[in-house]
Amino acid sequence: MVTSDRRLINGAEAMALAFNLAGVRVAYAYPITPQSEVMELLASDPNITCVASDSEYNVLAGAEGVLWAGERCAIATASQGLLYMSEVMWEVAGNRLPLVMGVFSRAVKGPGWCLGAQQNDVLFMRDTGWLHFICESAQQMMDLMLIAFRVAEKVSLPAIVSGDGYYVSHQKEPVYVPDLASSRQFVGDPPRQGLPTGGTAASYGALVPPASFLRLVRHIYEDMESALGVFVDASAEFADRFGRRYSPVDFLCADDADTILVTAGSIGGTAEHVVRMLRQQGMRVGLARMRCLRPFPAAMLRHGVRSAKRLVVVDRNLLYGIGGAVAAETRLALDVLSGPRPSVYSFVAGLGGIDVTPEMLMAAVEYAETKPPTVGRPLFVTEAGVEG
Repeated sequence: MVTSDRRLINGAEAMALAFNLAGVRVAYAYPITPQSEVMELLASDPNITCVASDSEYNVLAGAEGVLWAGERCAIATASQGLLYMSEVMWEVAGNRLPLVMGVFSRAVKGPGWCLGAQQNDVLFMRDTGWLHFICESAQQMMDLMLIAFRVAEKVSLPAIVSGDGYYVSHQKEPVYVPDLASSRQFVGDPPRQGLPTGGTAASYGALVPPASFLRLVRHIYEDMESALGVFVDASAEFADRFGRRYSPVDFLCADDADTILVTAGSIGGTAEHVVRMLRQQGMRVGLARMRCLRPFPAAMLRHGVRSAKRLVVVDRNLLYGIGGAVAAETRLALDVLSGPRPSVYSFVAGLGGIDVTPEMLMAAVEYAETKPPTVGRPLFVTEAGVEG
């Protein structure tokens, strides 16, 4: 029988515990706020060898070597550290190494240093060939880390599991921690087929002719697409074992909703509160919470919002010249529809770690229900209201 221990922990502790439960025996570490606690916890774990690296670039390069040796490896980062890894991230995906990395999103230095939550760091990596699952709580961090190992190792692609810095990494909440034996049984052994061996000549990462390069990147694309089905299957098994089910996009009160809030990350909890409150007032409002950002569950999202009149997408990120990343992906997902489709409102809120309050989300809903959508630019939501 599966047993769970209920503990009061934060997202950093949940991430470190998930690495342990997955049977990880090696970690590469370099500190950066707000993920440093993850590496401190792994370094204090007697079952894990923690290697102190000299940069985030070499954290990922070292982890790549661990995967080549047929072992799992724990790494975590944020913000500038993730950007520093970006060159190696393409190589890890291209070599089809199923590394699972934890990220606590933090604003990237632009106008100046900022330690608050913002998702531009992790969304900058959405085209590198890595899977990306996003959490809104410490419980989801625990669960999606374990699911990520199953999905990544099935499709032979690396995965990011991210949560908003501080909101997920530092805030404590009751978390159900599954027992070690059940977790190891769910995750299974790391795959070791196709790895370099001393008795077989092979070339890895060398110059590839154009025709072969096209074939290889198409395989990555196709396996990325197949990861949605693998996620659904792994999540169903996880629910059978541990009682918590996740979908690539989770819907709440969406079937009859005229207006559907769309979120990714920690804003989802506040959005759920707002939806339930507005429902009590008789308003037909629903919620779509993204769990998978790569691959993006376009068909699932289209089906779930098919009856809505408008989508209120609230992004904790900003793509210069475009608007919110999730809003842009949502518009692209709806673009294949030939008939009527929901209007998409792109709202940006919470940049730099500003709290996104229920009042701000209600202001976004009110705006969308009374005004036409803007074309080509996002709307910014602050405590003062909606600003064009």
